[in-house]
Amino acid sequence: MTRIAIGRRIRESRMDAGVTQTDLAKAIGISPSYLNLIEHDKRLIGGALLKRIAGALDTPLAVLSGANDAPLASEVAELARSLSFRGLDEAAASRFTGQYPDWANAFVQLHRRYRDATETALALSDRLSQDPALMELSHAVLTQISAIRSFAEIMEQYPDLEPAERERFCGIIADQSDRLGSSAREMIALLDGARNAPTPTSPQSEVDDFIHHCDNHLPRLEEAADALRARLETSIEMLPAAIENRLVRTHGLTIRRGRANIDRRDVRRHDLVLLDEEALDATHRFQLARTLADLELGDVTEELVADDRLTSDESRDIARRAMANYAAGALLFPYDAFHDEAEATRYDIDRLAQRFGGSFEQIAHRLVTLRRPDAQGVPFAFLRADPAGNISKPFSIAGLRMPRLGGACPLWAVYAAQATPDRTVSQLAEMPSGEQFLFIARSQSKRAPVYGRAQARFSVMLGCDVVYGERVVYFDSYASGRASLATPVGFNCRSCPRSACAQRAQAAIISAPTPPGGAPPAAPRMDEAEAGGPESREQSRKQGLASTART
Repeated sequence: MTRIAIGRRIRESRMDAGVTQTDLAKAIGISPSYLNLIEHDKRLIGGALLKRIAGALDTPLAVLSGANDAPLASEVAELARSLSFRGLDEAAASRFTGQYPDWANAFVQLHRRYRDATETALALSDRLSQDPALMELSHAVLTQISAIRSFAEIMEQYPDLEPAERERFCGIIADQSDRLGSSAREMIALLDGARNAPTPTSPQSEVDDFIHHCDNHLPRLEEAADALRARLETSIEMLPAAIENRLVRTHGLTIRRGRANIDRRDVRRHDLVLLDEEALDATHRFQLARTLADLELGDVTEELVADDRLTSDESRDIARRAMANYAAGALLFPYDAFHDEAEATRYDIDRLAQRFGGSFEQIAHRLVTLRRPDAQGVPFAFLRADPAGNISKPFSIAGLRMPRLGGACPLWAVYAAQATPDRTVSQLAEMPSGEQFLFIARSQSKRAPVYGRAQARFSVMLGCDVVYGERVVYFDSYASGRASLATPVGFNCRSCPRSACAQRAQAAIISAPTPPGGAPPAAPRMDEAEAGGPESREQSRKQGLASTART
């Protein structure tokens, strides 16, 4: 990250203190001309000189150095990239933050509010289409509005209605209006909990929201995992053996390998770790690491799950399992070593798996957590899908929303990977609005193939903005920029406007699909009926009354 420009801050602090350039230069032992160059950011300034300036102006060193603004500048640069402001690089973000820290913070806060509002709107849209109660109320509201409109149009178009007939229609309109008001109140009551934020519909949704709030990075667990690894006093290569040894010698556990489903009584024993003999070695290592994290990092986990966002015992239990998995990844894949190796290999997942002994999914999970401000990795979104298209573990990034309800676009690489098991698939995906993302996916099983036993397979996908393409090895195939290399996709069928897509499974919500059997005929307008003379007018009137009564 380019250093924060601090000359302007020194100048403003000096002027606020009522000190001239000459006096300050004399106090710190430099010439006024050199101080002038510093204040205009024409000269770099060392730590010792900056300390003398801060002391002479009686100003905190952090205020002049902008040390607290480095993460802010990094976030400004990240937002500029996510919004495709390609002309704004990290140096420009640093200058902006250094000169106008309050404005930079306002920019970040404004974008966060925009993102929250967008996520709320998307969540409410998902809920309207998935919640049976809301779907039923939406249908009732539309039906009642149609009835009111139809009868009102009849009364407007046919002033010669008999008094009894007019009174009957007025009664119908009043009744439908009452029903419309009741339906609207019920819908508002259901949505009232989502006024400030969408209310999760399940404990898993609460945990997903909690993880998103933490940006999938938990410094407390990172520090605790580092301390635990230091106590093991071993290298990365020997770490799995050291973990198993500590479980046996320190915690008195017995580790057995066998078929995990043959003796459930053994599985429930607290002094036994039963490793499925059909599972892969990477799964065994991760299970042992998670067991050790449960035993030795439980206090940290309990502090994290005490968050107010987790409102039920079930959601806290799910969060505990998620924290244990996170801690296991942090233990097996040390942040600094893993981050450095990821950058050196340009995020080659296979090479990272070979170096650290993890599976594709474990490595992908760890890549998503590289969000420490002073050593950030490429920001990845994450998604997992089974062969039926069921989505799990969604984690979104700016501009790339992973679906929580329903499925993703069937053209995404996460589904294409299922056709080529155990082979990494990449894709340059272009959204309807023109944004492009790099998708990396693989379909794998967590168990070795055994004759006569069904394999549980999952496809795992990472996604990042193409602005990070040069840092990722999988982008090399698309570096030429040819339009033919990009695959036109959407987020899901409901929100995608690509009408010519051969994979469309559902109508887009922006269209107005015709109900099965065709829509009932609308009440005729007087100018259309008059064209056919008195007979046509009377016939049209009867048809309109009959169709409206059916509605």
